[in-house]
Amino acid sequence: MDKVAEQGIKLLKLYFMIGLPTETDEDIEEIINLTLKYKNVLDRRQSGCRIALTISPFVPKAGTPFQWLPMAQPAILSRRLSLLKNSLMPKGITLKGESVAWSQVQAVLARGDINLAEVLANIEEVSLSGWRKALEKSHLDVDFYAHQRWNTTKRLPWAILDLGTEPGYLELELNRALH
Repeated sequence: MDKVAEQGIKLLKLYFMIGLPTETDEDIEEIINLTLKYKNVLDRRQSGCRIALTISPFVPKAGTPFQWLPMAQPAILSRRLSLLKNSLMPKGITLKGESVAWSQVQAVLARGDINLAEVLANIEEVSLSGWRKALEKSHLDVDFYAHQRWNTTKRLPWAILDLGTEPGYLELELNRALH
C-alpha cells in the first residue's frame, strides 16, 4: 500500500463480493479491517488518495462450479451491506452496493428454466414491481430459483447446451472450493 501512496493515485477502487457460500460475518469484518488498514496507510502518507468500494452480492451462474449453490437470503445480504456502510462511510470511504433485489433477479434469470419465458413475456414495466407482478402471475417462486441448493445429480435447465466444461469437472471444482 505504501507503493500506491507514492504513486500519486487519487482514487483507489476496491471490489468485493458478499454472500459467497462459505462467508461468515467475520469475513465482512475482515473487509472492513483491510479497507481501514489501507486508509490508515494512505492517510499517514498524506497522499490525498480516496478509497471507494463496490460491493456486489454473489449470484450463482450457470456453467460455473457454484451453479448448484444458493444465493444468500436478501436479509443476510442487506445486513452485511449495512455493516460495511455503517463501518466505512463515516470514515470517509465511499461505498456503492449493487441492489440486493436486482441481484436476486439476476439469480433467478441465471438459474432459470423454460418457465421463465412466461414471466418475461408478462413483464409490463421494467422495474422490480413489474418483475414481481410477472412472477406472481406465472406462479413462480423466487426462492426455488435463487435460494435453494440444488443436488449435483439434478439435470440442470442449461444441460442441453455444450458449455465446454463437463459437469463432473464443475462438481469437482465445487467440492474443492467448499473445502
